[in-house]
Amino acid sequence: MSHRISRRNFFQLGALGGAAAALSACAPQQAAFNPSGPGIIDTVVPYATGGGTDSWARFIAPYFADVLEDAQRFQIENITGGESVTGTNAYVDSGVNDGSYLLVSSGTTYFNGILEQENVRYDFTGMTPLVLHGTGSVMYSGADSGITSMQELLERGTEATFGGISAAGLDLLPVLAVEVLGGGITSVYGFEGNGPIRLALARGEIDVGFDTTSTYLGQIKPEVDAGEAFPLLSVGVLDDNGEVVRDPAMPEIPTLEEIHRDLHGTGPSGPAYEAYQAFVTSGFYYQKGFWTNAGDDDDELQDLYAEAVETLNSDEQFLEEAAGALGGYELMPGKGNFEAFRDSLNISQETLDFTKTFLTEEHGAALA
Repeated sequence: MSHRISRRNFFQLGALGGAAAALSACAPQQAAFNPSGPGIIDTVVPYATGGGTDSWARFIAPYFADVLEDAQRFQIENITGGESVTGTNAYVDSGVNDGSYLLVSSGTTYFNGILEQENVRYDFTGMTPLVLHGTGSVMYSGADSGITSMQELLERGTEATFGGISAAGLDLLPVLAVEVLGGGITSVYGFEGNGPIRLALARGEIDVGFDTTSTYLGQIKPEVDAGEAFPLLSVGVLDDNGEVVRDPAMPEIPTLEEIHRDLHGTGPSGPAYEAYQAFVTSGFYYQKGFWTNAGDDDDELQDLYAEAVETLNSDEQFLEEAAGALGGYELMPGKGNFEAFRDSLNISQETLDFTKTFLTEEHGAALA
């Protein structure tokens, strides 16, 4: 990649001197930002090393460093705790907004904010996305469950068990989907990851799991082809008109909207579906991204990254190398996509109350 993009020098240490001094005088101790040096973009990942978000950030960052003229490299710092809240709070408390210090986000980060967890000090509606990246996801059953379609799952009712990590995380989506369709399911949470969930499915200890596109295509689809698992529902993707359509990476799997029309004759509606739409938009359609605190240079910085995204999306070598890490989904510029993302965060109080009650009373979530 020889094309290098620059609008002005965002990443020089001299531009940070005043901000760093101000921070040390007035910000909480954890908010003190110590820049790594000229040309280095310090980047907070509020998740542990080796996880999906950390792997995404470490994979994608060098490509942006290649195309941004003034960036030598991205320096990743993992600040863990509170299901990504600790690191995100620390980043927002820094107040740095000149492009030299970025945050990597993911669906769980957004969910904690939407659900108004008491330890959250951030608000993504007041921040600026520079890059966004979506993914799909699939709800699927194990062969021992005897469930081969969503209709069969609904007929089984609460005798069927779903295995997840946390009811207040991405696993909220499949249980909400069942609710939208007029059914119920028993959920079992506390698994340490999707690997143990897939193992429990293979053993027949649970009936249903939920995983992202890349994992589905790489690890679950071969089991589907062998008759050892059955796809039930895909979250789909948004078309150019903002409508949910089948995911081109998994065109054989119907969406929630499609299944609802087949079963009930109409499209879904009501508080459960409003909640589902809010969480699926932020949790999957715009799941990961680079963010900055809002500032006067928002437009210029957004333009810089929008051009970088365009450059990468048109580079055949990048697309080939990124096929596995990005799951076949292109990067999106924050500019032009933030409005839809922000709308998904602004759910009504009625929908929020419904979601909290649904989580606590029906699925045993401990919300702060």
